Amino acid sequence: MAQRQELSNEELENLTPLGARDIVVRCFYNAQRETFERAAQRMGATPSDDELRKTVEGAVRLAFRAAKADFENPTRASLMEAVQSLASKAAAMGTPPDIIEHHRTQLGKVFAALAD
Repeated sequence: MAQRQELSNEELENLTPLGARDIVVRCFYNAQRETFERAAQRMGATPSDDELRKTVEGAVRLAFRAAKADFENPTRASLMEAVQSLASKAAAMGTPPDIIEHHRTQLGKVFAALAD
């Protein structure tokens, strides 16, 4: 199983909303990858990285659309709303709570580093 990534201080320095959005996509990807890896241990097959990346970016774009926000021009508030939506969807899709909590903690660092 892959080791969970921790955000570095360098990633959080001078963070822009677009950089934060990219971290949200990466975190959601990593959360879903870990979930699929756990499932594969029980069932046998996982999607390819490309398939998963496309699915994840689509889910993040939908979360922005549901928040009536612009994926290409995110704000701190729209990012926070999208992340809440993604956490709810991940839980509904069966993502284990420890995975959701890890990424919620990492994204808390993002929002703390992102100016209002």
